[in-house]
Amino acid sequence: MSTLIVAAILLGIVTGICLLLITIDKRVKQKHMNQLLYRIQALGAKHQLTFSSQELLKNYVIGLDGVHRKLTVIHAPDTTKCDAAVVDLAEVKRCSVKKQYGTISSGALKQQKLDSYLEQIVLCLELKDEKDTVEIPFYQALENHAGESLELEQKAKRWEVILSKLVDTPVQKTA
Repeated sequence: MSTLIVAAILLGIVTGICLLLITIDKRVKQKHMNQLLYRIQALGAKHQLTFSSQELLKNYVIGLDGVHRKLTVIHAPDTTKCDAAVVDLAEVKRCSVKKQYGTISSGALKQQKLDSYLEQIVLCLELKDEKDTVEIPFYQALENHAGESLELEQKAKRWEVILSKLVDTPVQKTA
């Protein structure tokens, strides 16, 4: 009888520790997301932008100001590093979604699906000067769960459609 009580107490302690660790992890992730949102709002205010659309990814946040045709991209892999860019959509030649796959050995596709080799899904903005490309990873196999790939691909394609319309639309000047 006493071994059952000890086992129940140990199980309760282990469960409590697991729940505590999950709660701490969620708080850290929420804090990181809030910092990303704060940074994009601050950058938008600095450049006098108002975002009509925003997307919060794992380590990226993007914001679109459709009126001024500018895309703001912030990459913050951790709390100490932050890279930011404001892309003028008038300088973008093409917008596309690219899937990158890992090495597939001969005959491997008979055993596994192609999606199991997917490494990343990236939204690529090719600039008109052809010197630079802005890449925004929506899915990365090392950071995201494989089950998220379809949802993140749909998000990337939605952004591709939105940005392609703005890239192809010439700016109309008001008199």
